[in-house]
Amino acid sequence: MSKSQKRISGALLAGAALIAGALLIRSYSNTDNVSIKEAVVVVEAPQRSAIKVTDQNGDGVPDWQEALLVSGSLEIASTTTNFKEPETLTEKFALDFFQDMVRAENYGAFGDTPEELVLEASNELAAHAVDVLFEPSDILTSPNNSLQSLSSYGELVARITTLYVDPSGENEAVVLERALRDQDPSVLVALDIKIEVYKNILRDTKALTVPTDLQKEHLDLLNSYQAVLSDIQAMRTAFTDPMLTLLRMKRYQGDAEGLNTALTTIFTKLRTAGATWQADSPVYLFIQ
Repeated sequence: MSKSQKRISGALLAGAALIAGALLIRSYSNTDNVSIKEAVVVVEAPQRSAIKVTDQNGDGVPDWQEALLVSGSLEIASTTTNFKEPETLTEKFALDFFQDMVRAENYGAFGDTPEELVLEASNELAAHAVDVLFEPSDILTSPNNSLQSLSSYGELVARITTLYVDPSGENEAVVLERALRDQDPSVLVALDIKIEVYKNILRDTKALTVPTDLQKEHLDLLNSYQAVLSDIQAMRTAFTDPMLTLLRMKRYQGDAEGLNTALTTIFTKLRTAGATWQADSPVYLFIQ
């Protein structure tokens, strides 16, 4: 990585950390949410007044000093009510990154350099964008690789995609862009139906019995469905966990293209093997 790239990465992560930190602090308070458009910060000089010197018991010690004298034991609450463990990736990243920076400062020459902190933070964030992949043990397979079995499998894969549809037909990335442009979290509600669509398709596709000749292709399809589903779920948290949204959006286009490739590969292999379908089969939506 060149020095200029390190500076750019450092600036991006530092900026992200500041934003994340602001969100983290906001989550610990009990104040109502205020939109970015409406937020106005007014800083006023504090009101100052002199401490009135009184000595009610006449012992020569001002009352304000006696109030500071502690004769009994201190009672410290065993629990706190203002702090909660960070839940979102944004909150966790903000807290961890801040702690790492403070630790590095305290260790002086023995602590991590800014470049090392950036690299560690980048690697940690990248790990959160990695999905747990489906494996052969997660699916049902059959040694029956006859043309009838292959044709039936292809019919079911295609038909599942037509059972669950978002009637709006609007791309999820377009929904996210509109929500961010208008600074309106309510727009993201439109993603809920898309999330349910992908959950249902993934569930039903995973339940299929797969001819062993198509085991690899089926796993690729499941993992592609899972990736796009995770991307859309992350888009839904754009206003509550922006760090996660940013990470998933960086891979969203690749995931969408991967899903298209997975479906194309399956039906190309089925046709090459000699599988056939009725003229009105939904398979032809993918083949054509």
